[in-house]
Amino acid sequence: MINIIIYEDEEKMQSFYQETISLFFKERKQKIKFYWFHHYTNGLEKTINLIPGKKIFILDIDVPGKSGLDLARMIRKLGDWVSPLIIVTGYEYLKNTSYTNKILMLDFITKNENIKKRLWETLEVVSTIIHPNDSYTFQYNGNLYHIPYEDILYFEKNLNDNYTSLFTKSGSYQLKESIVHIERKLENHPSFFKTHRSCIVNIDNIERFDDENNMICLGKYTIKLLTKQKKELLKQKLKHIK
Repeated sequence: MINIIIYEDEEKMQSFYQETISLFFKERKQKIKFYWFHHYTNGLEKTINLIPGKKIFILDIDVPGKSGLDLARMIRKLGDWVSPLIIVTGYEYLKNTSYTNKILMLDFITKNENIKKRLWETLEVVSTIIHPNDSYTFQYNGNLYHIPYEDILYFEKNLNDNYTSLFTKSGSYQLKESIVHIERKLENHPSFFKTHRSCIVNIDNIERFDDENNMICLGKYTIKLLTKQKKELLKQKLKHIK
């Protein structure tokens, strides 16, 4: 799942983004979800930061409450230096000014150019950025495996610290890797969340969270490896799923 976060108050532009971006990813058979923000509210940056999975930001500069550039700076300040940022504005003179410094902006699109062509070209670049190594690689029974992240349900530490079980949508594997080692490999991937010292789940694949009984359901599996502190953080993240 790719999350498209749009910060734009003009209805005409909102419709344009909906149509263009949906068509782009439909052609590539990739699932997307839109998040729409029409004006600035207190805590917006933290709300956005809790959205799980891959994110693409399209931020208009002229939005009530706070400019898209200011929001971009806050997103980076909160620690997201991975998600592509696309700035859109009607003010072409801002393109080559210091206003856009230090936010690792992917592209700056002005509304008086061929915006559809430019956005499409930028999304082509985005596709290469968000899918560079989109699988977990490991050796199993002498063979090299590449499991797409979207197929992974969770990792669970075995009694032997040197082994971890990997559960996927189609089966399971024994990895000769510690849960700590796996956590380090996945620490920058927004879809994976450590619920317990012995468990890492793919929050994109959580089908049901039973708060009362402390259970997480992923496919045919149910796990109870969830600490109190992690439960509260997971509940916040799950508010933004589906």
